[in-house]
Amino acid sequence: MSILSSLLYTLVVGAIFVYVFIFFYDVFYGEKQEKQEKKIRKYYKNEQIQKIDLVEHQPRKYTIYQLKTDKETRRVKLKPGYKVVKLVPKKKGE
Repeated sequence: MSILSSLLYTLVVGAIFVYVFIFFYDVFYGEKQEKQEKKIRKYYKNEQIQKIDLVEHQPRKYTIYQLKTDKETRRVKLKPGYKVVKLVPKKKGE
């Protein structure tokens, strides 16, 4: 019985360790593009997204995507840790 409980304990602790390691790897070294696109689709779930284009990628800093929706085209910046920042276009004449 003790072998079974120690095996179960090892599996649970190992699974938690692997999950935490993957999470921190994504935060510090950047996420995969598929994960980022899923996050964008989840963030903008109320809008119909037609196309997502990668504009700029700086590992460990940010990634900029251009979203084309039914109404408009906008740019979105994703920072490590899945933080979505809406980019506002600059006003002309300033």
